[in-house]
Amino acid sequence: MDKFVSLQRRIAPEIDKLIDIRYSILRHVHFYQPIGRRTLSQQLTVKERTVRSELQFLRRQGFISVSPSGVSLTKEGEDIFHQLGQYVRELREIARLEEMMERLFPARKIVVVAGDSKRDPAVKKDMGRAVVGILREIVREGDTIAAGGGTTMAAVVEAIVPSGWPRNITVVPTRGSLGEDVEIQADSIAVEMAKLLGGTYRVLNVPDNLHPDTISRIMDEPRIKEILDLIRTATIVVHGVGTLEEMVKRRNIPPKEVETLKSLGAVAEMFGYYFDKDGNMVYYSPSMGIRPEDLADKKTISVAGGANKAQALLAVAKRHHLEALVIDEAVALEMIKLQDRGKERWP
Repeated sequence: MDKFVSLQRRIAPEIDKLIDIRYSILRHVHFYQPIGRRTLSQQLTVKERTVRSELQFLRRQGFISVSPSGVSLTKEGEDIFHQLGQYVRELREIARLEEMMERLFPARKIVVVAGDSKRDPAVKKDMGRAVVGILREIVREGDTIAAGGGTTMAAVVEAIVPSGWPRNITVVPTRGSLGEDVEIQADSIAVEMAKLLGGTYRVLNVPDNLHPDTISRIMDEPRIKEILDLIRTATIVVHGVGTLEEMVKRRNIPPKEVETLKSLGAVAEMFGYYFDKDGNMVYYSPSMGIRPEDLADKKTISVAGGANKAQALLAVAKRHHLEALVIDEAVALEMIKLQDRGKERWP
């Protein structure tokens, strides 16, 4: 395959772009079918006439069907979509990206998903599917899973097939709610994940941005203390990594506190702890839930996408060992750029 891809690039480099757009369309239809042409154009940020032309080709090849409700993949279309996925990995040298990431992250397994999840929401769904694949490998009977919140974690839940999972699984949130949409709060993610895994759940049902004195008092409540103990003794943790800009919005951080964070050089957030680009913890925002020091004996899966997450991921990588990391191609390439500007060089 490598030799074929190399030959193709030499004799017909323009094919790369054509394959890329057709694969993106097939992937999008796979996850969102039936989907309208205009919606497809908007979500892919591709001109509608281009989408119309490509859909006509895919229909002639028998890969899609078109009905009043929208575009769907045929059985042959599903087959070609999965086959093309491996070819696109070769075309974009995803395996080499994964090898490069292994030099940055002390993780047992690293998965890079082709594409940019900030530009194409179907990429985020692929990332969710990759996380579920890793969970299939590591979840054991009686495990407790601590699940984070956010849109990427919601994609993980959507990818879970509710069959064949070990018994007696308990799912808990990594922390309290952050005032965001109910559907993507850690509590909600934990509940939905538990249902799909056939397990049980415990939730905090407490906002995470309360005054420190209030948090301190609540943590002494017997029910809250019991759940916090369960969260901190979880065997598996699945979470995202936040940038400073994201957490300012999600936690509704006051302007004065934002200025403090910026002056300290904070670039990454995890469980209410903020880190600078060298991985040093520079600030702590009191919260209820898991703490970085609780991760030492856990199987931790981190998932993040988008080039804007590169600096945050590099910061976290300097301090925390991971069981697995799932990222998209965009953030992997941006991390390489950041490394090339620094001391280390890629071979």
